Amino acid sequence: MKNKVSSLIAEGILFCGSGILLLSYSLMSYAKSFNKAWSQSPYLFPTLVGAALIGLSVWIMGQGVLEMKRAAAGTAQKAAGQPVQDTVKTRSKLLSVLVVLILCVLYYLVLGEVSIPRVTIGILSFSITISIFEVATVVFLIAMMAFMGVRKVSVLILVPVCTSLFLSIAFRTCLHVMLP
Repeated sequence: MKNKVSSLIAEGILFCGSGILLLSYSLMSYAKSFNKAWSQSPYLFPTLVGAALIGLSVWIMGQGVLEMKRAAAGTAQKAAGQPVQDTVKTRSKLLSVLVVLILCVLYYLVLGEVSIPRVTIGILSFSITISIFEVATVVFLIAMMAFMGVRKVSVLILVPVCTSLFLSIAFRTCLHVMLP
């Protein structure tokens, strides 16, 4: 229990530091920029992410403090054979984190290095452009969902396709932002 508590607090501190760095970077960059309207500033999104990261890290640290109080009250006691299970669980969690990181790096590399021809499909007033972003996102989401245990085929197909199409329409058509 002690490792979990210190882990929660350490993760909270790490994320809070990251959020503060991101928030300060975006606010300083905004102050130096020529565009003073937040609605058109490219620093609005990093500012929102930094603020959300700080809020979530405070919540994680709060969870660590609650776990410390529970441990001090004696509600959670370690069993004699638990340290061996903790080592196995820690290794399996580490392996899971490595698999997710490898999938994310592969997704990033595919987006940057692979090029396929763009196909534009017009449906009513929307035009949907199918490119490497849509294809790679669908494959990435299917792989991640399968890794996380989703086994229902309809969910494995519909969620990635709908997510990819939604992002494509939202960014390319509505916001006029180019995607890879």
